[in-house]
Amino acid sequence: MKTTDDLTGTLVLVHPDLTGDPAKRQGQIGIVTGADLSNDDIFVSFGKGEQALYSTDALLVFKPAAEIYGLLMNDARNAGKEDFKALFQVNLMQQHNTSGLVRKAMDIVKDNKVVREFSMDTLEHQLKISQNRGYEY
Repeated sequence: MKTTDDLTGTLVLVHPDLTGDPAKRQGQIGIVTGADLSNDDIFVSFGKGEQALYSTDALLVFKPAAEIYGLLMNDARNAGKEDFKALFQVNLMQQHNTSGLVRKAMDIVKDNKVVREFSMDTLEHQLKISQNRGYEY
C-alpha cells in the first residue's frame, strides 16, 4: 500500500472536469507535497509557494505503464489515429519514468479526453488497487 511518504513528489493532474475547485486549478499539473490519507487530504504544490488541498478523487495519475501498453495493443486500436499516436507517445515517456517526461506526457493528455481516459485514473482508484494487491482472495 502506498503511504504518505510514497505519494510525496508524485506528479498529479487536477481533474479538468472538477467542479467547485476553490483553488481554480482544474487541468493543471502539480506535485504532491504531503498527504493525510486517513482524512483523504492531498496537498498539492503548483510552484511559487502556491499550494492547494484536494481529495484523492479530484487528482489524476497515470495508470501503470504495462496497463497502458496493454490498452494500446488492444482497446486503443479503435481510437482515432491521432489519439493512438498520442497515447503511444505518452506510454513511451512514462516508461522512461523521469519527472520531466512524465510532466510532458501529462501536458499531452490534459487537453485530450480520449487519451486521458485511456492513460489516467484517479489517485483514489490507484490507491485502492495498490492496497488490494497486498491481499490474497
